[in-house]
Amino acid sequence: MHTRYITLFVIIGLLTGCGPSRKEIVSQKLNEAIQLRDSGQYNLAKLKLDTIINNFNDLTEEAAFAIRMLDEIKLMEQQRNLQYLDSMIAVKEKELKPLLKNFIRSDEYGSQPILIHKRQRPENSYNRTFIRAHLDTKGEFYISSRYYGTSWIKHNQIKVYHAGESVTSEVVPQDGFNNRRFQDGDSKWEIVNYKDGADNGIINFIASNVDKPLKVQFIGEKYYYIVMEQFDKEAIRDGYETSFVLQELAGLREQRRQVIQQIEKLKKITRSTEKSS
Repeated sequence: MHTRYITLFVIIGLLTGCGPSRKEIVSQKLNEAIQLRDSGQYNLAKLKLDTIINNFNDLTEEAAFAIRMLDEIKLMEQQRNLQYLDSMIAVKEKELKPLLKNFIRSDEYGSQPILIHKRQRPENSYNRTFIRAHLDTKGEFYISSRYYGTSWIKHNQIKVYHAGESVTSEVVPQDGFNNRRFQDGDSKWEIVNYKDGADNGIINFIASNVDKPLKVQFIGEKYYYIVMEQFDKEAIRDGYETSFVLQELAGLREQRRQVIQQIEKLKKITRSTEKSS
């Protein structure tokens, strides 16, 4: 072979031999992953470890160490998430506390506790026509139109209006549940629930116009009109505002439950890998 080519092969061999070994590369990456983990940069640390697990799995000891470290980082991430959620829950609970002063908790209306506005207690509202706020502890909120009189109007819809502005609900057909009627002697009651958006924006309209003299038209086979009491408007506004905080709080608590499940799962994994190592 020509002397020039022999020399070239020797140089390539020397250059190749002078590079870091695979073990040295993995060791460097593990050190970098540890530094990233310790500085709280969990995502970057996981990327380093994924590279080791996927590209250096022939180095079984190092790859096994990377897998254990990856599980530990996932556990640390979830523990950090738990701390964050606990702090957010504390903030929302503090925000909710003054709002709940307007409500009475009741367990007398089904399996799910409800929150009754103090200005709309059933004992004070039995024989009157008004719009009622409905709120439960998870933040589900809707309104109902409640008619009381001596003759049926058979209403299935309402319109709330003031000074040329109005919002009309969807029609809720009589079904014995969301639109029901009952009587006691000459007294007649009609109750229509506007759930799942059937209010068509009436809730927001009332909450945004509490200081205005809002009127309500009960629409059915006959018509009936009222001017909303100030405390009824405030009850709807309070319920509407409180519902958002309750929904956020319920969401955070559900996230916390899921994180705790993940933490317990990861703890079991880390314990089992420690025993096997």
